[in-house]
Amino acid sequence: MKSRKINTQKFRSIRKIANYPYGLQKKQVGRHTFRTANLLFDDHTAYLSMATALLEVCVLALDGQGSFHAKTLSNQSLDTSVKLVLELAIEMMPHDDMFKYQQIMAILEEDVEGHCFPKKLKNLLKANAYEKEKNA
Repeated sequence: MKSRKINTQKFRSIRKIANYPYGLQKKQVGRHTFRTANLLFDDHTAYLSMATALLEVCVLALDGQGSFHAKTLSNQSLDTSVKLVLELAIEMMPHDDMFKYQQIMAILEEDVEGHCFPKKLKNLLKANAYEKEKNA
């Protein structure tokens, strides 16, 4: 019965991590309201190819082989356009994905000492271990 509770708690923890909202979200910073966008990709290959393509655009722009700013933004320089693309590529790096992956692996491996291990699951695992030790 304890193992069912543990598995249910594991499932809830993983579902909470996975249910991160996507799309344009409001973010309040001081008096200003910003919108943050989360991009959806089919798989890691599409994700990495998009980041690679953005970086290749910067290389081509810096080599002087193309002009990548729109005519409506004629007051912007090529360096500003490259800077914006580089900032976007840095923001696309999968830091959050790796953190989520580490959390899920800690839950599945029952690594109680892992970083950001859910407290409810940790207490349940400790209680289950204590109960097994008591019965042995």
